[in-house]
Amino acid sequence: MFLVLAVATPDVLSRTGIMSLLVLSSVLGIAAVGQTWAVMIAGIDLSIPATIGMANVLLTTLYAKGWGFGEIVLLLIVLSLAIGIANGVLSSLFGLHPLVVSLGVASVVTGGVLIAVDGNTGGDVPGFITDAVSPKGSFLGIPLPAAFFVWMLVLVLVIVVERRTVIGRHVYALGSNVTASRLALVRPMVVRVVVYSVSALCASVAGVLLAGFSGGASVDIGDPYLFSTITAVVVGGTSLLGGAGSYARTVAGVLVTTEFTTLLIGFKIGPNMQQVMLGVAILALITVYGRDRHVAQRL
Repeated sequence: MFLVLAVATPDVLSRTGIMSLLVLSSVLGIAAVGQTWAVMIAGIDLSIPATIGMANVLLTTLYAKGWGFGEIVLLLIVLSLAIGIANGVLSSLFGLHPLVVSLGVASVVTGGVLIAVDGNTGGDVPGFITDAVSPKGSFLGIPLPAAFFVWMLVLVLVIVVERRTVIGRHVYALGSNVTASRLALVRPMVVRVVVYSVSALCASVAGVLLAGFSGGASVDIGDPYLFSTITAVVVGGTSLLGGAGSYARTVAGVLVTTEFTTLLIGFKIGPNMQQVMLGVAILALITVYGRDRHVAQRL
């Protein structure tokens, strides 16, 4: 994919071009953490775009009003946890599919943000956030954007949790078989709350980084990440049936998805057609992966 991209868009081989790909991959990679875990427990999180937009708008509007960055971060953490708890609890208590629940929560979040800021989404972006996502930026003397190091930190933490902790094993167990996981003393509601809370927290981080990348704010800025996070997860090979996969696979999917999207832009394909192409890619891969039996049927 990178070779095709280099031939179609030679500018991508410049330092600025490569660093731009790295920044875009970092933002998508962070946003795709929650989608990966949601899919691994046989769910999905449609509230990621709304959460990204929430963090993006609140950061810029509140910072312009004189709020300290630490205060804004604390507020975003509280709101993200509330979103995660709502998704996890509602889908567990009432037996609703997370697709329906997260879609409803997304609508509440977007509407609530617009009410809170009275429709005014403009504001200021902290300078260090802009520097963190600048293709020409550096971190501790290393000529790489700080956003990349944030992604690497998130990646390490997620992989360790998946492979070395009880909650990581419970994620796989719940996605494999709900009944069997209950008999193994897994608490489905707790696992879902953790998964969707992590998803919302990572989406908020992505929203903050996007504020620096775009230089402004929009409640709709996270919309493209609905398809792109799902695409990254599916391309990476995590089973949509749940119980199998890992974030390490999603990292590969993130790189491919970012390069594919950049290639479409290089061919001057507009955002609407980009959505169509990503949708086709998702359908094609689902058709292939859908032939696999669920892990519960292979035990």
